[in-house]
Amino acid sequence: MDKHLALLEAMVNVDSGSGYREGFQQLAAMIRPIAKELHCSFESRTAHDGSVHYVMSRGEGERILLIAHLDTVFPLGTAAKRPFTIIGDRAYGPGVSDCKSGVVTILAALDELNRDQWPDCRIECLFNTDEELSSPGSREIIAELAKGAKAVLVVEPAEGDNLTVARKGIGRFVLKVTGKAAHSGSNYGDGRNAVVELAHKITEIYRLSDLKTGVTFNPAVIKGGSRPNIVPDYAEVEIDLRLKTVAQERQALERLNEIVGRRWIPETESRLEGMITRPPMEVTPANLQLYQEFKTIGDDLGITLGYVESGGGSDANLAAACGVPVIDGLGPVGGGHHTEEEYLEIPSLYRRIKLLAEYLKRCGNGKIGV
Repeated sequence: MDKHLALLEAMVNVDSGSGYREGFQQLAAMIRPIAKELHCSFESRTAHDGSVHYVMSRGEGERILLIAHLDTVFPLGTAAKRPFTIIGDRAYGPGVSDCKSGVVTILAALDELNRDQWPDCRIECLFNTDEELSSPGSREIIAELAKGAKAVLVVEPAEGDNLTVARKGIGRFVLKVTGKAAHSGSNYGDGRNAVVELAHKITEIYRLSDLKTGVTFNPAVIKGGSRPNIVPDYAEVEIDLRLKTVAQERQALERLNEIVGRRWIPETESRLEGMITRPPMEVTPANLQLYQEFKTIGDDLGITLGYVESGGGSDANLAAACGVPVIDGLGPVGGGHHTEEEYLEIPSLYRRIKLLAEYLKRCGNGKIGV
């Protein structure tokens, strides 16, 4: 096992579920000496909500930002139950692909640069700790670092041998309905059924989805009522919204609020809470040019790269909102994310290290440019 795979094993075997600060500190302790060997600065950054993130950087000139997250979705104790394991050409373990292999890809690519001449640019790396929570704290740091960058490279796991040039925007909402409780037998007519009111609204919200335009509303988690013999006075539903363009946001929110404001059951009240948590990362000429530059490098390295538009969100959405060129999916190929079957295709780790290192060499030396 070489040092890159050994580092990945060590990282996977540390619990780092979102919010588990001790785990992040252990991971930072692994990265810090590597940063020193690479002659990079390494500092912690505390966000407005108290979350702590880590920034590594070196060099002067035009800035290139690399992003990969340290947090996973798995609870404390998972690493002990499912430690890093290799079976054939695959590695398994919590966060092995999403996104600890992305962190290793960045460190390994910079290690290659360090063995040669460091490119004539400033490389900044953000290892944030709240991506799986939609980056509530680190988004301010992402915006600060992304503004004015020559390119932002997000090293999330790849979807096959592809790079990601666009991601849907995400909205998360809770629709709350208040009615009036009553005995379902003796005083049924006095009640105002919040569950029925919510059901009407859910049906109308579901109808807003349009697969052709890529706008989807998904009413999902529902709560309401306490006993079958009581007219329910409260009900709520959690709603996931996905959209492809910034232009779609206004219409989607207007139509959603219109339904919230309608009333099917008299004297019920409805309230919508939530927001767009990740703006869309749209397909742009700059993103496609950035992809083309990676594709050219891939061709030179014998790596055939396609591109995809993803329905899921990442920190690339937040960087794209700053108006800079962004590419995502630069990490190794994996699958089963957020499940016990999460895996990494080990050969892809080395392909992606070479790809990223070569891009940084050429970009920093003026051989390519966005």
